[in-house]
Amino acid sequence: MKKIQLKPGMTLVVHPTTQFKTLHIAVDFAAPLLTHTISARALLSYLTAVSSQKYPDQQAVAQKTIDLYGAQFQTDVVRFGQTHHVRYHLQLPAPTYIDHAEHLLGDAFAFLRDMIFEPLVTGDQFDQATFDKERQSLINELASLPDDKRRYAMLKLRELTYSAPAMRLPSSGQVRDVEQLTATDVLATYRQMIANDPVNIVVYGDIDAERVVTELAKWPLQARRDMMLQPFYRQGLRPATVELSEAQLDINQAILTLSYQLSLPPDDPKRFTALVLNALFGGSALSKLFTNIREKASLAYSIYSRWQHDTGFMTVAAGLDADKVAQTDRMIQAELKAIQAGEFSDEIFDAIKTSLINDYLSQQDSPNSEIELVFSRLLTQRETSTAEWVAAIQAVTPAQVSALADQVILQGRFTLMPEADA
Repeated sequence: MKKIQLKPGMTLVVHPTTQFKTLHIAVDFAAPLLTHTISARALLSYLTAVSSQKYPDQQAVAQKTIDLYGAQFQTDVVRFGQTHHVRYHLQLPAPTYIDHAEHLLGDAFAFLRDMIFEPLVTGDQFDQATFDKERQSLINELASLPDDKRRYAMLKLRELTYSAPAMRLPSSGQVRDVEQLTATDVLATYRQMIANDPVNIVVYGDIDAERVVTELAKWPLQARRDMMLQPFYRQGLRPATVELSEAQLDINQAILTLSYQLSLPPDDPKRFTALVLNALFGGSALSKLFTNIREKASLAYSIYSRWQHDTGFMTVAAGLDADKVAQTDRMIQAELKAIQAGEFSDEIFDAIKTSLINDYLSQQDSPNSEIELVFSRLLTQRETSTAEWVAAIQAVTPAQVSALADQVILQGRFTLMPEADA
């Protein structure tokens, strides 16, 4: 893996590998997470996915990806703690495996350059017809969020949990903000992104760094001032748990969601203990929530926990019958207390750690997981080698997990209930 500083504020990481016959090019623009830019950044990711000056509509973009031997091009917005990212990703067959494809690499980088840096703009605004269509597409996506009941419940829990307004919002914004955006507004946001956002580029596949640098020299990359991004989010402890329940007619089962604070400093070595704790609590098929609540007590159809190191919160979500919510809630708290008391076997504990390590190692068989890991390391400026990560997990003891479990404090509860038909 080779890391190259292209210009101030611009970093390239090339990960050569012959493990796969695909080449991945990912470009990430990072900015502070702000309430007034989230929706516009999400919408510009839509606009730059379907059009550019050279490829003015979705059909032209699709035809070009076909010409690139069936390449896949996508854009997305990603949240990590207090940062918001617009990300471009092009996956194509590795040119080294295709006969008579000498121009494929150059064509791929040229296509990405056109899509990112040459948007379909007329004067001082995005093309109005394209803008109207894509704004409606984003509005439709956001408006459909309540249809995914589990996702909706987690979004409501997010609103209850976080103090900072931007942290409460979905990473794609909200309908009322998107409705108010104009083609001029979003172009201004786009120009801010292109001019100011720190840029990280990851190229993963059978390629050498020098060739990538040569292709990127053709991109209009301009140096930018250092931006003090703060990826990790932490907030103070609330004096009491915030609770909310909502009933809907069009659901058959309840969804119980809980948020717990486990606010370790970002660089605290106990973050590895937190990973083991979460896997033991509800983050694996060997966990207490899964084996005791779902399998043995049959109280939930699904249940899991997740620790979010970027925010310092652990969340639990369970799908269950409405008449089992209170009992399941009590049992979740009892399972946490059992961990605090050290009530788990050495055999299960060792199996949990082995499972964590195996899952981590298996991610190396996924280009997307590897690219995500590189972006995370560039953002947090923290690198942990595979050997160091594995050793840190192996070193975690039962006593350390029990002690850390004492710091897990319930902060939010949102329950989505089915409403009886009147």
